[in-house]
Amino acid sequence: MNKGNSLIQILIALIAFCTYYLLVEFGSMFTIFLGFSSPIWPLSGVMTGLYFLFGRSILVGSLLASLLILQQDSLHPDLPSYAILILASISVLQFVIAKQLVLRFCIIPINIRKPLPILKFFLLIGPLTVFISTLLFVLTLKFSLNIPTENLMYISLVKYIGDLLTMVAITPIFLFLKDNIFVHRTKNSTAAILVSLLSFSLISFIYVLTSNNDFVKKERVFTTSAQSFVEKFNMINLTIKNSLTGLNGLFQASDEVTRAEFDKYAVKIANDKINLSALAWLPLITDQERENYEANLVSQGMVDAGIKKQTKQGLIIAPQADFYLPLHFITNFDLDETNVGVDEFSRTILKNTINKAIKDKNHIISPLLSLSQHQDKHTWGIVYYPIYKKNSPNEENVLQGLVKVVFKLDTILSNLQTSMNKNIFTYQLTYGDNNRITQPGYHLNSTFNLQNEINIFDKKGQLYFASTPEFELSLINWQILIMMTMGGIIGAACVAFVYFIVAFNSSLTRQIKEDTAKLLEKNKELTSANQAKNLFLANISHEYRTPLNAIMGFSEIALREIKDKNALEFFTKIEESSKILLSIVNDVLDTSKIQAGEINLENRPFSPSAVAQKVIDMLIVKATDKSITINKHFTSNFDLHVEGDDNRFKQIIINLLNNAIKFTHNGSISISGDSYDIDDKFRTLTLIIKDTGIGINKEDQKNLFIPFAQATSTKTREYGGTGLGLAIVKQLCSLMGGDITLRSQPDKGSSFTVTITLPKIEKNNDFSSPKSNKLKDSHYKEIKVLVVEDNKVNQFIVSKQLDFKGITCDFANDGLMALSYLKTKTPDLILMDLQMPNMDGFTASNLIKKNRALQNIPIVIISASVSNEDKEKASLLGINDFINKPFYQDDLLAVIDKYLKPKIDNSHLN
Repeated sequence: MNKGNSLIQILIALIAFCTYYLLVEFGSMFTIFLGFSSPIWPLSGVMTGLYFLFGRSILVGSLLASLLILQQDSLHPDLPSYAILILASISVLQFVIAKQLVLRFCIIPINIRKPLPILKFFLLIGPLTVFISTLLFVLTLKFSLNIPTENLMYISLVKYIGDLLTMVAITPIFLFLKDNIFVHRTKNSTAAILVSLLSFSLISFIYVLTSNNDFVKKERVFTTSAQSFVEKFNMINLTIKNSLTGLNGLFQASDEVTRAEFDKYAVKIANDKINLSALAWLPLITDQERENYEANLVSQGMVDAGIKKQTKQGLIIAPQADFYLPLHFITNFDLDETNVGVDEFSRTILKNTINKAIKDKNHIISPLLSLSQHQDKHTWGIVYYPIYKKNSPNEENVLQGLVKVVFKLDTILSNLQTSMNKNIFTYQLTYGDNNRITQPGYHLNSTFNLQNEINIFDKKGQLYFASTPEFELSLINWQILIMMTMGGIIGAACVAFVYFIVAFNSSLTRQIKEDTAKLLEKNKELTSANQAKNLFLANISHEYRTPLNAIMGFSEIALREIKDKNALEFFTKIEESSKILLSIVNDVLDTSKIQAGEINLENRPFSPSAVAQKVIDMLIVKATDKSITINKHFTSNFDLHVEGDDNRFKQIIINLLNNAIKFTHNGSISISGDSYDIDDKFRTLTLIIKDTGIGINKEDQKNLFIPFAQATSTKTREYGGTGLGLAIVKQLCSLMGGDITLRSQPDKGSSFTVTITLPKIEKNNDFSSPKSNKLKDSHYKEIKVLVVEDNKVNQFIVSKQLDFKGITCDFANDGLMALSYLKTKTPDLILMDLQMPNMDGFTASNLIKKNRALQNIPIVIISASVSNEDKEKASLLGINDFINKPFYQDDLLAVIDKYLKPKIDNSHLN
């Protein structure tokens, strides 16, 4: 019996060891950056509850696990052994304190039907127990480690809150899982357990959410600061390159550059940010030219003139060589005077760098060096840039020499960081082989780390950043802890009184079910209303398009046939107004489709710059009429092809550019385009449209992208519009994986920035559609078209549009008449309406396609319906062309050219 009990106790201790270890691993995910404590620490509550049920075996397993974990803790390698033992003992002592306080001051078993015993229980195991254990914990840290007082206070408060929450929320749960001396189990214990867990989870979630948000903000500050540092360093790199390249112009413009000219240019490029140490000119001197060169130095009064070689013992006369690169001109900024005539090519450590500069004809940086005047460390960099020049027009470029710039790389980095005036990060720069500059205090085990790849002249480099201890201290957020404390108090109150509301659980559940049923019913009503709205919009769109087809069709015919100037002006206005009305109908329908998730984006290759240019060409006249200039700035990357819906991309640009023209009275509009690869598969397009128009105040900007909303009612009356254009742009950008943002000030103009992400295409082949060679008018006389349309007005319009080209039209008022016609006649093309009496267009088309004698006749749907369902249904029937009403003559001729041109060409050949 005793042996059996011993085995059980050992098993319990083993389970406690594993449970303790796993709970520490979980809680460690939320450990604060200072270490030692976590606000989410379920271990205390779980192990205390287990100790209440199973006794001292839990203590043994917990103590062994705590010792092992503290011994393995790599974050605190300086923790003394005695401190490890004390901290492990305190963690276990906490369980004992809680149990003894309950046994000493509570009447066992606890009467959960009365508030006072429950309140006393929670106060004992929560605030009092945790206060004692936290005090012992803080004193141990205080005397064993040199931790600043503020940090220690923060650690202790976090520990107190973490232990308090778990002791109050989780420990009572275990008392309802197994029979024990502390409470009597109840039938409704599940509700109490769930509420306790919910309370703990909710408070933990709020902490994770708020602390993570604060952490992300700090990380963003760190990242932004580091990226700013990288950008400024890249700018310095570019400035040095440009300065050296500028010297090339000086040498190209002069047969012989004088020392005064060289010094003047050197002084001009010197500035505090770059801190160049020296700028030098190394002319190429052949062995044949050496004697004259050295004589020239003597004539200039140079003491000990001659070409020399640098050795470990000092300067010696340079031995004979094919050529030399002596130091000729040098402008020192902070280096000691360097001897003129020293052959740079004779310096073994720099020979490879010089050879590479001559070969690549580019800026080449040397490995980090230690100069003779500064033997402390290797932090000096030298950049060479070769100067090539034609001695005569017929000769090839000949190497004249090299420009050399010397700078102290660690000083440049240090001054750059000082100029930013932020003690946020330390850094380490590496490039090439074994070239490294590390700022004092840089360490890998910081809270924030960042790596950036950079170009240092011809070398690929890396800039590593690590957050400073001072910046990491800014992560201390007392407000979050106060919020957690308040949450703990509220949570404790909820858990303490949950037992009083268990009796109301059934009624509450019933009420929830009733409310849920009502919500479901309401949701059905809303869904039905939304479907009715979409159906209404589709129907009203159809009804608008049918008369619009007549208006726009007659306007086009009139503009082509009428000669009276006044009448032409009237019909022009009618056509313009019709287009505006059609645009409004399209916008309303697009908005409805997007909200219903019925917009299907197409995928085909296109060039963003080509699409944008088409829009500019389309609206340039409108801008010119208002004396507004449109300036475009497209990068070469904007020409690169992507795959997506070019029509929707075009719609975005049209809406934005149209708005810019509408709200700009004078001045200019600029449209800028760029793109960049985000990975191997996708490319992000950036489009910026700026205007000098009326601008938008901040209050009105909030509603700008909401459907049917405009800046103000005054603007609506003055400028017109439905308030749908920008809302559609916003939604289309979202569908394309992007967004649109706005910057605007009243009376100063607006700037819209669009970013969308689309699949990229590696090779920019010519994806544009082949140019269609229009048929001659005489060729159209060979064509016979059957128009299946019940509306007489539409029949007349089609007849006039096609008759103008000599095309013969026959008409059928519905599908039945069309089938009767086809029994005796075979047209070249069928234009089929959808909604007709007796037999609709789909039914007639299906029967025609099933007839072998008729199935090869091209059918083109011509309808006021613009729904995706109709287009998909037409595609299933083998009908891939769909002309929307209202239409123009060009729409009709386009499908005729597509299907009938080969046939006509062959007939003329015969």
